[in-house]
This record gives sequence, C-alpha cells and structure tokens, in this order.
Amino acid sequence: MNMIILLLSLLSPMLDAGPQKQDSAAVLAPQAQVVSSLLYAARPTTYLDSFDSLAGVSLNTTQEELLLIKGTPLHIAQDPWLDCLEYQYEDMSAGVYAGQVIYVHVAPVQARLYGLLINGIKIEPEKDILRELLGTPYFVAEDGDVYMRGNVALKIYRNPATGAWDGIDLFDGNSS
Repeated sequence: MNMIILLLSLLSPMLDAGPQKQDSAAVLAPQAQVVSSLLYAARPTTYLDSFDSLAGVSLNTTQEELLLIKGTPLHIAQDPWLDCLEYQYEDMSAGVYAGQVIYVHVAPVQARLYGLLINGIKIEPEKDILRELLGTPYFVAEDGDVYMRGNVALKIYRNPATGAWDGIDLFDGNSS
C-alpha cells in the first residue's frame, strides 16, 4: 500500500491540469498505463492458475513431440510402478504410455543444475514461495503436497524427516 501512495504522490504533479495546451485525456491515458505497469512489476510472483508444463513438457504431448522438444533421451527404462516407459533426460523424466506423455518428473539435482520451469516460469523451491505461486495444497500427504488445476495435478514430494523438497511431478489427477 505504501508503494501505491508513493507512486501516486510522485505522479500527482504530472496530473495537474493547469494552463496546458494538450488535451487532458491524452496526458492521463499513458500515465495510467505506467502506474498499472509499475504496480504489476512490484508484485514478486504470480499465482499459477493452471499447470500447462513442467520442464518444458506438457501432459499428453506425443512421443514424437517429446523427441522434438527434448531430443534423444539419455536412457529409456520401464517405469517400475506404471505400465509405461520413462524417457530420462538430463533435466527431467517423462512417462510415456500409448505414445503420449502421462507424467513429467524433476528431481532436486536436475532443478539445481538446469532450473525448474513450471509453465515456462523459473521456480526456486528452496526459496519457499510455492504457497504464493500455488496456493493451498488440495491434499497434503506424508510424502508431499498435491495441487490441482482442473484435472491436472502437481505434486511436490518432501522428505518426511527434513521437510526438504524431494522431487516434483506433473500428472493427470484422474489417473492416480
């Protein structure tokens, strides 16, 4: 709130409609855009109202699209819990079933080395701004927090002993 008052006080001399020859509407319109841009820029983060992608990969991306986006995987392995293949890359892993991505996983070491992107926005889980970005968890489990946006789920795994984040998954919430 103090920021708004400061901005308005700094801009108030510019809003004086004294003996000017310009049209007052032409003077005020650009200033309103400047104030709204400054107020938006002052916000530290944005609430994510959807989960479109993790590490640059969306759910239901086809196998062909995955290969175009990420290239040849370092390794392809059978997922031990699901009946799918896991395409393992340096920065993430993707579960592929029937030619489509059904989950995306990023481990902490991958995020530290390559960054963690949700919807193309760089996230730093260690800085504890996740509540601001994600809101209240839909479900809190022993091993982590689950956030839902429609049918899409984002789970942040936590070490039960330390509370440190232990991985993040993007998946179809209806499939779990």
